[in-house]
Amino acid sequence: MNIKKRDFLKGFGMVGAAAVAGTEALAQGRAGQNPDGGYPAGVPKATGRSMLDSPHYIGTASKGFGFKANWARTLPMVPTVDPNYKPRRINKAIELWEDNQVVAYAEFGASGAPDTYEEGKRMAKTYCDAINYEMENDSFNFDGLRNFMQGLVDGGPTPSGHRTPMVFVTLPAWGFDGPSMRANVWQIHQSLAAGAHGVLICEMESPEAAEIAIAGGRYKWTWPGVEELPIEGVRGAGSQAFAAHIWGVSQNEYLRLADTWPHNPKGEISMGFKLENRRSAMAAEQLMAVKGLAFAEPGPSDNGWSHLGYDAIREDLTREQRAALPASKRLEEDLERIRLAAKKNNIKWLGNGPPGATPRQEIDEGRRMGPAGTEERVQADRLYTKRKMPY
Repeated sequence: MNIKKRDFLKGFGMVGAAAVAGTEALAQGRAGQNPDGGYPAGVPKATGRSMLDSPHYIGTASKGFGFKANWARTLPMVPTVDPNYKPRRINKAIELWEDNQVVAYAEFGASGAPDTYEEGKRMAKTYCDAINYEMENDSFNFDGLRNFMQGLVDGGPTPSGHRTPMVFVTLPAWGFDGPSMRANVWQIHQSLAAGAHGVLICEMESPEAAEIAIAGGRYKWTWPGVEELPIEGVRGAGSQAFAAHIWGVSQNEYLRLADTWPHNPKGEISMGFKLENRRSAMAAEQLMAVKGLAFAEPGPSDNGWSHLGYDAIREDLTREQRAALPASKRLEEDLERIRLAAKKNNIKWLGNGPPGATPRQEIDEGRRMGPAGTEERVQADRLYTKRKMPY
């Protein structure tokens, strides 16, 4: 060994010893030998607590301020339910759509507290068919989503026999244009890798972005007999492992099933778009014709903001004055334009019917998905459609 190398190693050993000594001193301080606990003066000591310990905490689900008791079923099954029903799909929503039924969903928006596993367990027995895991405006955390999905599995199965309710994730991967969607398509990949059954992309206004989003929900191959799409799928090897575990199938089976329905009739992935601004309405017919899309909604609140601008939130305007504005008329026309484009392309409609329609008329006009609201309203829909699947 030459002298330079020996001196270097000797010096390295001295530095290492000093580092060890410093670490031991810090450990002794934290053990109580140092009155400051080894922390600089004025720095609070870590306790491992979370916002759940705050007396001002708003709740475990930001949309509902905690688990809502009415997510648990309290009403009897409608009389047409088949007690011997056997599921034929992984995705409960697709199975209902194939039977021309309405999908009711509960909403869960994670607050950022480490409670999503327990919330998943609690929501596993919901009377709803699906769950919207909201990450557009609530906590954007895929660890939380994975914990939630595991909670659903551990709290399940559903009364219908499905391993979990259908789960779709609302994402802030806005569909402004192709480049922005390419930059954010990883969000779709991560959601599906967590075991979700679909996603809902917000502010969709670009047909190019729409095709890229659909590619985000697909693998790189096209099954025999299924039409090739313009853009190759982008989901990669390895994304199937945790998702297959959540679905309760082998990884090879997951790869066979994880394709976009109805473009692939055997697919179990549900892709959705929100057309929630003035530009979305102008492109509605093109967007609804994109192959691989399963469901869509008009985002009426955001569409209202887009059409009315500041007038949408002015406190000095009465409801009647706001409704009389020319922009309100254009909003109503655009919401109807989006709905009719969905109906023409057989896209499952997440929204209401024509202006003034009753709930039954909305179903007749194509409503096939929506937030649950009350259990009584959901029960009325199921009575009207003579539902056979338990819930």
